[in-house]
Amino acid sequence: MPVLRFRLSRLRALTGLGVEELEEALFRLKCETEVTEDGEFIEVEVNPDRPDMFIGEGIARAVRGLIGAEKGWERPKVVDSGLRLLVEEVPRRPFIAAAVVYNVNVDEEFLEELIQFQEKLHESIGRRRAKVAIGFHDLDKLPSRELTYRVSHLDTVFKPLDYPREMKFSELLLIDDRGAAYGKLAVDEERGSHPFLFSGDIVIAAPPVINSDVTRVEPGTRSLFIDVTGTSPEAVAQTLDIIVTALAERPGAYVGRVSLEGRAPWQSTPLLAEKLVEVDVGRASKWLGIKLGAAEAAELLERMRFRVEGVEDGTVKVVVPPFRADVMGEVDLYEDMAIAVGYDNIVSGFKGKYHGGDILWEHKVARAFRELAVGLGFTEVAQLILTSPEAVEASGMKELAVEVLNPVQREYSVLRPSILVTLLQAAAYNQYRRKPLKIFEVGHVVYLEEGEPRDELRAGMLVLDEEVSLEEIQAPLYSIMEVLGVKFRALKAEHPLFMEGRTARLVTSGGEVLGWLGEVKPEVLEALGIEYPVAAAEVSLEVLSRWSSRT
Repeated sequence: MPVLRFRLSRLRALTGLGVEELEEALFRLKCETEVTEDGEFIEVEVNPDRPDMFIGEGIARAVRGLIGAEKGWERPKVVDSGLRLLVEEVPRRPFIAAAVVYNVNVDEEFLEELIQFQEKLHESIGRRRAKVAIGFHDLDKLPSRELTYRVSHLDTVFKPLDYPREMKFSELLLIDDRGAAYGKLAVDEERGSHPFLFSGDIVIAAPPVINSDVTRVEPGTRSLFIDVTGTSPEAVAQTLDIIVTALAERPGAYVGRVSLEGRAPWQSTPLLAEKLVEVDVGRASKWLGIKLGAAEAAELLERMRFRVEGVEDGTVKVVVPPFRADVMGEVDLYEDMAIAVGYDNIVSGFKGKYHGGDILWEHKVARAFRELAVGLGFTEVAQLILTSPEAVEASGMKELAVEVLNPVQREYSVLRPSILVTLLQAAAYNQYRRKPLKIFEVGHVVYLEEGEPRDELRAGMLVLDEEVSLEEIQAPLYSIMEVLGVKFRALKAEHPLFMEGRTARLVTSGGEVLGWLGEVKPEVLEALGIEYPVAAAEVSLEVLSRWSSRT
């Protein structure tokens, strides 16, 4: 979880609380705290679902509400900033939102927190800048009120932050740690380009890598221009809202709207998007285990800095502010109500009957299958559900396979449609060990059925030897079926893995397909690098559990 460091004197001034009271309030807000030995700083471990508390103003807003010093939340004053941002096509990082916050009045202490706020947002919502990146600029230093977000050549010249001279962006990528860490996130190597934010003709940022020194924020900066770029429009808009609403808590601060043109999905930002949620007080009381009236529920929600729009017929209409992106629905508000009440004040009142838990029958059957297979001389293997597309294609099951959209490695980019795919790979790795090689696996497979992915628990068995016949897999499998009390029959069939005439489909007495067994085709073995004959079987444990004896 994110750990933030604040000057204790600043948090005390913002909240009006002493150290012990502040730590108690933060603990109730799901934060762990530790004051440094010199008493100058307090380290706060903030829950990652509360990025609005990654800065002192956000912490103070939450704490002052919890203790009842302030209630509800009102939208900040918003004016037209007069800034226009033209958004051109930026393939690798297409979305940008921007805003102005006036009268922030940056001093040395606040600048430290602002940089920390930016980096913690980068690490959490921003996924280390891959999803979202943030730029803070001194509004008064903008060269022009006309801004453009577009791609430009890697040899574009600008003056990077903390550098005394201008340089090509391609040079910065080679000499700067930030260039090495984040440069590849947005560089289009084929076109030799990268996104830049221009003010007039001057580069003020190369997101997600670095800002220009031209708009450096420093002590004495009065107002901030903020840009947020990324790959997700929702994340970009939410991040900007969180930042703007936190900075607007500064004394005398207010917000400036930026007009967007071109390929932007919004006409202006920030959105300051609110959400209306209706809370059923009776249901909330049941969930929390305490009796609440509508007025009491409304008061609790206001202390958690929600705005109550109305109370009627046991329902509280609540406006969720823009900085609470973690609130997805009514249940999330129940949690905040519990925090406001205090978990120590909620007394357990469970009066129901106790019912002992038990293992699902399907899992009992899977355990029994494992024990019986081991008893028959098979060794269990455990493998990932992800496998390589080459293995799936070699097995003749490409049409059934579900591919991963953004795989880390091609070797693990497909979900196995059959447990025999990975079982055969295990056989290939171990084929030179002592024979016969007898292995089995119990696990999930995912395959396409009528165009939709389906997850199923299956078991597979395999025998590899110098010479192997169908009977060597048939006998142990049939023994397991007999012990489990499953009545079935074997029908002649075809299967992409097995040889014609040496394949059987197993069908239960009710006509449900239980599984398959057969001798693996030589071309499949050759494609997987297996030099010995193999007989294998696969059964659905879901079907098996439905037809197995429960005695």
